[in-house]
Amino acid sequence: MIHLVRSEWIKFRSVRSTLITLFLAGGLVVLIAVVAAVQAPSNDYSVTHLTDLTSGVSIAALIFGALGVQVLGQEYRFNTIRPTFTAMPRRWRVLTAKLIVITSACAAISVVMVGFCYLVGSLLVTNFEVDGVDRRAALGIVLFSVGWSALGMGVGAIVRQPIAGILILLAEAFVVESLILGLLPDLSKLLPFQNGFQMTIRVYGNDNDLQSVLGGGIYFFAVAAGVWLIGAALANRRDA
Repeated sequence: MIHLVRSEWIKFRSVRSTLITLFLAGGLVVLIAVVAAVQAPSNDYSVTHLTDLTSGVSIAALIFGALGVQVLGQEYRFNTIRPTFTAMPRRWRVLTAKLIVITSACAAISVVMVGFCYLVGSLLVTNFEVDGVDRRAALGIVLFSVGWSALGMGVGAIVRQPIAGILILLAEAFVVESLILGLLPDLSKLLPFQNGFQMTIRVYGNDNDLQSVLGGGIYFFAVAAGVWLIGAALANRRDA
């Protein structure tokens, strides 16, 4: 398995567009943090929290999900998946190695971008504060990035077309779920993206129609794992 992970890591980092996309996600988050820090109130009565500077996470989530789709969808698109599966017929091991690489990369970038947001706040904001909710949200950003990239990989394995997979992922998260949240709020507890995304923001208790932060996070990871397993099962059974 170590050799497989190493092989997949070489593939991952050798594709220039993948690295550019990955670092673009982190860069956008930091850029938005700088803008938010510059616009933050400078009086003695207003406090700016870390979560006020990490609003760009939604953009990063888009990109991490797209990377998850591409890590497998691109191989199907260019038929490079065939020699991979020929060299390692046990496809589950290949898919697991890809999962380890993409989630580790997204987690590492998430840690770095949260660290930069903290640095921006410390340097540019007068009354900058990090409390327990901020620490929970910082951890949530990393966890959500891992889950969303894994879910994207599952979608990529199911549809085997990167563009179609990315469109499906974006439409479900930002169109379908938004419509359901506005028109059918009773179903809001069943929306994986909305429930998972609240791990990354400042939420006190359960002040909306979603599940609790913990419950929503668990549900989100259960859905992400389910989608990935379905995609992996299909990739294992269908012709490459």
